[in-house]
Parts: sequence; C-alpha cells; structure tokens
Amino acid sequence: MLNKNTIALLCLIILAVTACKRNRKFDRDNWNEGDGLTFSYRELMVDDLLKNYKLKGLNYQEVVHLLHRPQQSDTAQMTYEITEIYKPGKPRYVKQLILSMKDSVVTDVKIYEHTDKK
Repeated sequence: MLNKNTIALLCLIILAVTACKRNRKFDRDNWNEGDGLTFSYRELMVDDLLKNYKLKGLNYQEVVHLLHRPQQSDTAQMTYEITEIYKPGKPRYVKQLILSMKDSVVTDVKIYEHTDKK
C-alpha cells in the first residue's frame, strides 16, 4: 500500500514528464535552422506559431518575412516542411504546414500529416 507522500511524489513525476513535451516559442531564425531538407526546431515551434501568430490575412511577402521562403509554393499554396521521418523498413511519416493562398493572401492554414502504408 502506498502512503500519501509516495503518491504525491509519483504525481509530481508524472506531471513533470508529461509537461516536458519540449515545445518552444516560435523564433524566426530557429524556424529555418537546418539543412534545407530537415529543420531542427519546426516540430517544437509549430504549435506556438499557430497559437500566437495570425497567419490568415498575411500576404506572400509578410509570410516570407515571418517564415522565410517555403519549400514548395505556387499561386494556390505555400508549403513548409515540419518533419519527415524515414527509417528503413518502416513507413515514412510527413508533417507539413500548408498555407492556402488567394490573390497572394493567406486564406487558410492547416497541418498536413501523412504516414505511408507499408
């Protein structure tokens, strides 16, 4: 049987572990940190970006000023790679930030996640 102190300690440990999701505040320079194919901090910052920055309504130049140039773009959307995980023998996982555009203005923001079928 566990006493009150042991239960309290276990609760604190569980709280500390679950609170350490490792999210970071969005930072423009760190957002672009990487080799151009992979980006070290985007996965950790994307939640803060979506929560604290209004992307809808920004024009193309404002988006580029905030997030740098996208990995893919055309007149209809801008795509920023968040993460891609590929391990031999396992399905590939992709996560992207997609900004839909109309007349060079962001009209919609979404996260796209996909895991290839094996």
